[in-house]
Amino acid sequence: MKRNLRRWGALGTAAVSLAGAMVVAGGATAAHAGTSCYTNSIFINDSPGGDPKQRAYGHSHNTGNHYVNGSLYDAARGLHKWFWMADNDGGSDGDTGDTFYGNSWCYSSAPPQPTSV
Repeated sequence: MKRNLRRWGALGTAAVSLAGAMVVAGGATAAHAGTSCYTNSIFINDSPGGDPKQRAYGHSHNTGNHYVNGSLYDAARGLHKWFWMADNDGGSDGDTGDTFYGNSWCYSSAPPQPTSV
């Protein structure tokens, strides 16, 4: 009986470890959508019927785009606060109003504002 309990305990520990590894792996891919201080040039509002298509600075991933909408400078801290938006491109009307996604404190100023293309 004790041996069976140990065996079940070991199996339970292995299952918890595997579940933890899956969470860590999932978190690593989800981190791609974070509010980092790095950007790429991307396009937002590219579905028909929505806002005009624009070039922006942010990142794209499977579930959408996030882009830097602006920044402010905090002289006391010597940092720039970048404001990230979620490009809610899609829906029955082709676009839904973009929403605030998060912010980050960065050493560099935010990239330029999005411009029409």
